[in-house]
Amino acid sequence: MENKPNQADFLARCSVCESSLDPANVIVLNEKEQKTTVHVTCAKCQSAAIVFLLNNQLGMVSVGIATDLDSSEVKSKFGMEAISSDDIIDLHQFVSSEKGDIMQLVRNSK
Repeated sequence: MENKPNQADFLARCSVCESSLDPANVIVLNEKEQKTTVHVTCAKCQSAAIVFLLNNQLGMVSVGIATDLDSSEVKSKFGMEAISSDDIIDLHQFVSSEKGDIMQLVRNSK
């Protein structure tokens, strides 16, 4: 039986301060077949990232995106419905039809 390594084991160092990452600060957001998405926070510098891990025939591939979201914010937002192209078109049409300053429009919407 093949010993499959945990994909989170490949998150060894913080990309900002290069400190060792504590596995306790890695939160798995999604895990499907050979794809895993995690949120990781560095205990030393408090930088955070969302990391996408993919295990395929060529090996392990990872892409990290720095974020200012903490783990609770990521958990509440991750997996929400994406903004559609129709939403963007609707927003563009709405903003284009308004007269005046965009900042005034945003302030009035609150």
